[in-house]
Amino acid sequence: MAKKEIKKYWSQKEMRSFTARKLDTVRLLLGAGMQKEAMVYMLQIAAWLIENKHDVKKAPSATVKEYFTDLVKNGKLPPQNAHPIVHLIEEVLYSHHPMPPNTFEQYKERWSALYTDVVGEQPPGI
Repeated sequence: MAKKEIKKYWSQKEMRSFTARKLDTVRLLLGAGMQKEAMVYMLQIAAWLIENKHDVKKAPSATVKEYFTDLVKNGKLPPQNAHPIVHLIEEVLYSHHPMPPNTFEQYKERWSALYTDVVGEQPPGI
């Protein structure tokens, strides 16, 4: 019988290091004027961190809203930080309206609050 693999969870330091490396890609996207793509990638970073900390992976068929709603229902994330980021990303991706100038800054603030909920400290700078 094969041994069951024991999942190793990251320490806070490992999460911060992982995030810092991934935010390099966000900076490249922003430098190329790709704000929407940077926002989506930041959401993916959050999902990776949530998966590692809470062992909850987003199902391929689940929407972002369904995934975050389940996390809130199961007590993994506070609603005051999960719902606003979902609302903003849905508005940016699906509204077919031009993005207002301060949208990325709003998103960054909401993402930082979400990161703090998951990791327990402020995120590295973007």
